[in-house]
Amino acid sequence: MELYFVETSVSEQRVLLCRYADRLFSEGRKVQILVDSTSSAQLVDQTLWTFSQSSFIPHAISGPESKEIPDEPVLIVVGEKYIEGFNVLLCDAPVVLDFMCKFESTYHFVLRDDTEKRLESRMIWQKARDLGISPVHVPFGQAV
Repeated sequence: MELYFVETSVSEQRVLLCRYADRLFSEGRKVQILVDSTSSAQLVDQTLWTFSQSSFIPHAISGPESKEIPDEPVLIVVGEKYIEGFNVLLCDAPVVLDFMCKFESTYHFVLRDDTEKRLESRMIWQKARDLGISPVHVPFGQAV
C-alpha cells in the first residue's frame, strides 16, 4: 500500500485533487474520490469540469443511498464506501486509516494553513508508521 501525504493550502486543495485525478486517470487507474457530503461532491464535480481547459475526466457521483455504481473510471463517493475495482483513493474529507488501507494508493491532503486538520494529518501519519506503513511526504509546491 502506498500512502501519500500531500501538502497544500485550503484554497488550492480541490484543484490539486483534480490534478491528481487527471494524472491517475491518464495512467489508466480507477480513482475513488471520498467526500463528506453531497454538497462537497457537487463542488468536486464542478471543479473536475473547470480546473483545466485541456483535460476531460469521465466521472460521476455516487451518493450515500446509491444502489448502482456508475460505470466511470473516476467516482466521487459520499462517505467511506469501498467500491470494488477502484485502486486509488483521493481524500477530500477526513477518513480513517483502516479505510485508506483498502486501496493500492491513497492520497491524503495535509492542509498547511488549517492547524486542526494539520494535527489530524500528523496523527494519521503516526498511526500509519506504528502499523509499519511508510508514508510518503509530498512537500508543498512539489505535487503532481
